[in-house]
Amino acid sequence: MPLPRTARRWLPLAGDIALAVALLVLDGIGAGAAFLLGIDYSGWKPFDPDVDNSDIALTPDWLYVGIAGGVMLLTAAVLVRLRAIVSACVQVLVGIAVLVIAVGGAQFDEHRGCRGRRELVRL
Repeated sequence: MPLPRTARRWLPLAGDIALAVALLVLDGIGAGAAFLLGIDYSGWKPFDPDVDNSDIALTPDWLYVGIAGGVMLLTAAVLVRLRAIVSACVQVLVGIAVLVIAVGGAQFDEHRGCRGRRELVRL
């Protein structure tokens, strides 16, 4: 006689919190790496005093950070399937925060770029 099916169990709270902390560390590393990858791709040289970086737009870099935020939100769906609710909630909050930062950074960079172009036209 087969055993009756039992409902899937939730991840223990201590394990869920440990998973959430580990994923936060990985999210920070991933978002930082995405931004640094974008900076390297755009050709910005932060430590070279002889380079004029005024014409470089960092908008694509913020796009990479937005993609990293989207990946964070996708991992939250996987965590829900694993029944790690605390980790999923933390991932959703962090993913939304990273997306808001990415959109704000891109808007700031666009505004900075437009202001610089107007000043060049006035001269």
